[in-house]
Amino acid sequence: MVNQVRVAVTERGHPFRYVTLATVTKNRSPRQRIVVLRDFAESLEFTIYTDSRSDKVNQILENDSISLLFYHSNKRLQLRVNGIASIVKEGEEYNRDWKNYGSKNPHPYTSVTPPGAEIENPRDAYYWDLNASPNFCLIKIKATRMEFLQLDGTEHIRAEKMIHDKEETTRWITP
Repeated sequence: MVNQVRVAVTERGHPFRYVTLATVTKNRSPRQRIVVLRDFAESLEFTIYTDSRSDKVNQILENDSISLLFYHSNKRLQLRVNGIASIVKEGEEYNRDWKNYGSKNPHPYTSVTPPGAEIENPRDAYYWDLNASPNFCLIKIKATRMEFLQLDGTEHIRAEKMIHDKEETTRWITP
């Protein structure tokens, strides 16, 4: 399963590349959206990029508990991840990722109008200030629980991995 996540980082068409990220609002209402998986570390840390003005960033700053949901329809494979998210807006990793990825297509991160703002016309969303400081940031998600489900007719297979500090516990569970 982890191999599928690793492959998704570099393989554009891989089903795990596009993942559902769930956060919680101040009013404790769940919010889901599809994001692009940008990196995955052996330490079970996931990375995505976003506009630092987005609702998801504010929601993570209020409540850092998140959930990721991956699904590979051809393999009938599901991965659910619970984790703790952090926002990265500076530092070596930020600078490297901005230089190598974000700046290659800066438009999503230099929009004059912040994500979710009301506009009169859809075309109003397409104004960029390429000379301004980018609104680029990384969301780093450290897994605390991973649940794997392999659908197979009537004999599904399910397991979970719990991660606490540096200790991992894996067990089979009933599908």
